[in-house]
Amino acid sequence: MISSPGDAQPITIGLCLNQPRRRVPMEPFWMRVIAGMEDALDDAGASLLVRVVADREEELATYTRWAGDGSVSAVVVANLVEDDPRIGALAAEGLPAVLMGRRAALPGFSSVHAANASVMTDVVRFLVSSGHQRIAHVAGPPDLDHVRSRNGALETAGAEARASVVIVESDFTAEGGAAATRDLLADGPDGPTAIVYDNDVMALAGLETIRAAGLQVPDDVSILAWDDSVHCQLASPPLSALTYDLPGYGRATATAILEHLATGAEVHVDLEPARLVERASTAARPRTA
Repeated sequence: MISSPGDAQPITIGLCLNQPRRRVPMEPFWMRVIAGMEDALDDAGASLLVRVVADREEELATYTRWAGDGSVSAVVVANLVEDDPRIGALAAEGLPAVLMGRRAALPGFSSVHAANASVMTDVVRFLVSSGHQRIAHVAGPPDLDHVRSRNGALETAGAEARASVVIVESDFTAEGGAAATRDLLADGPDGPTAIVYDNDVMALAGLETIRAAGLQVPDDVSILAWDDSVHCQLASPPLSALTYDLPGYGRATATAILEHLATGAEVHVDLEPARLVERASTAARPRTA
């Protein structure tokens, strides 16, 4: 069993999920990442404390409370943004942390980095090679690091391929994915022939919205989900998707912070890039293009 330095208590790692509580059970991404974290922590005799918070202020208040009462030995910080206020707050509290999704060069912060730009570049090249010249991205909130990285790569790769690209901002929810898809379909024959969704929830909602408009996937519009899931695999048609080893992501994150606590040295991990799994929701340039 691992204990906190200078403390007989076993290690507890804290994780705040800043999102509506109703969304948590619907997020295959987080369920699988958390399962991986718990596997690694269980093996070390440590535990995970997860708190769902309503906003950034509640998250910061939670960190202050955890630091003050010793509830946790370290925290996992997710969904990073530019000039993230949590980094300064955690540094001031002296609470060790691992940053998910960003390479850190900050004292006291370990990191686990997942490639986003290079993967989006590969997605654009795949779609262009299939004949698509009008590509849309139904993206998450634009302040998030990983969303900005994907958006930038989409624009760069699209320009290099002389493809038309459009980005519609959304919020990772089914409702947001459906609304963004309706906006894209409103362009009629000039709309996108391929849509990339930032998560599986929005992609599945997009699939139903396209059908409701009297169009077919992939004959009229190809769609692709960023995060693979069993829902993507069981959809009709099954959705092409980018697949990560999400439990492995969780294990790597937990292992990094455990090593950080054991040695006092920051740990930085680069994950294997997501892999594109082609299924029946993507095809060559549709007949209506």
